[in-house]
Amino acid sequence: MNIELLWEIPLSGLSFVFSRILRFVMQKLGKYYTASKQQKTPEWELVSAKFLEKPVKLLWAMTRARWNLHAMVAIVGPLEVNESISLDINSAQKSAKSWTAVVYTTEDFETITSISSLSISGVNQWETLMLKSGNYLVGLRYYHWLETVEFPTVKVDEVKVVESKTIPAPRDINSFYRDLIKRKKFLHVWLNYYVFNLLRYRKWLPQSFVQKAFLPVPNPETKFYYGAVKPGESVHFDLHSSLLKTYDVYYSLYSRECFPVDWYPITQPEHTTAISQGKCIYLVRIHPKFSREEEFLNDWVKIGVVSG
Repeated sequence: MNIELLWEIPLSGLSFVFSRILRFVMQKLGKYYTASKQQKTPEWELVSAKFLEKPVKLLWAMTRARWNLHAMVAIVGPLEVNESISLDINSAQKSAKSWTAVVYTTEDFETITSISSLSISGVNQWETLMLKSGNYLVGLRYYHWLETVEFPTVKVDEVKVVESKTIPAPRDINSFYRDLIKRKKFLHVWLNYYVFNLLRYRKWLPQSFVQKAFLPVPNPETKFYYGAVKPGESVHFDLHSSLLKTYDVYYSLYSRECFPVDWYPITQPEHTTAISQGKCIYLVRIHPKFSREEEFLNDWVKIGVVSG
């Protein structure tokens, strides 16, 4: 028996309970924040160093989804909706080769619906999403973006409520993620302490539980692979060549506290990452390049942890 389990498992259990309590508290506080912000004109906010400048904003982000380090991410909301949200997709089409817009509830960040460059006909300037009455956020992800990007005009119930926004978009626009770990506090350690063991011993847990705990707001078009790596271990990829022709494969490595450590696309059928220097977690996103109906076989993807 691994003697570490004598403290790792109890501490991970306490960390998981703490993470859910903190998420609940922040959801309740978010209601008041949402109510006050609705009085202002909503506008697109790029996820950036400035966006995460306040400690509470960073903490909020770390209670939610795992960082998507390969996409340019922007958020707008809260939007008070009776029936529909419409987006001028021309802005997205001219800004990135691949993009996804996802609608979430404001209270619990539940994914409601989405549109993307893979799902639209390309004929209409406006795409409309029918919704139940409520408050929503729209999260926009641009992949393979151009040097200048435009976030789209948004209508709610056929009334324009969000203006388009154009910004310069250098290739290294996401480099700020590398500095986030410098802001690590004990609260961040305790918040995500459980994640390493959740993934390390996930074969003894229900798959649905692990996925919901680790991927609370996944992109519905993306396939995910994830796991834990100990010091001295690496992640090995053995991918079928057909997969790389029709899918983008993105590798992300996070510290045990879920701060970004490294990320890059996987472009070769065989690849082994650098040896991990500490207890880390990895996440692989496999996203269609051309169509959400692209053929995908599970046998095309073999990802495992190997000793260095």
